[in-house]
Amino acid sequence: MSFFTTDLERLSFQSIRHQLIIVDRDWRIRSCNTAWQNGLGRLHLLQYKSDIRQPSYETFHYLQLLQTWAAQEEKTENSSIIEKLENIQHPFVHCHTYDISLQPANLDLRWFRLELTPLTQTDPPSPMGLALIAHTDITEQKRTEQQLKMALSEVRTLRGLLPICAVCKQIKDEQDVWNSVEGYLERHTHAEFTHDICPDCIRRLYPKYSNILDKRS
Repeated sequence: MSFFTTDLERLSFQSIRHQLIIVDRDWRIRSCNTAWQNGLGRLHLLQYKSDIRQPSYETFHYLQLLQTWAAQEEKTENSSIIEKLENIQHPFVHCHTYDISLQPANLDLRWFRLELTPLTQTDPPSPMGLALIAHTDITEQKRTEQQLKMALSEVRTLRGLLPICAVCKQIKDEQDVWNSVEGYLERHTHAEFTHDICPDCIRRLYPKYSNILDKRS
């Protein structure tokens, strides 16, 4: 079955960098572009040692592919997305967009944005029972988001008023327990302490060494 009415439409479909497929109401892949053949389609053929010289993409069931590739790290979220796709009413009417993580066997985790767009006839306007699904690789974007989340989760700040003893300088925590400054800051920040002694304390506690400090200054 041909889905393209002009050479320009066919050229546009094949030349676009996004991985494109056309699925029917049973989620069978009816057509795919070169980017899909060289990307996710090729990965599937290599994974199952199919004949990649003359692939029969029409035998692919799209949702089964997603279930096979759905990354274990995102199993719950991926299962929810696949279930939402399965529950789409036919014929396709509305557009849908989902981000899903895929991990074919022995390959790195990849993220793709799936954008499903119903295909309709223009004259007269009517649903065709087909949908175009574009796959955009957003792996780098997702990795950056995860790195930012990790960085934010590691940042701890002190806010508000801290009750501190005017004499011994201990700090009272949320449980009304008095803590040393070092202990309190180590629990509430990422700071670590090494101990030294300042010049003023050296002069007060060890006056015989104060002349050494005066020479350095």
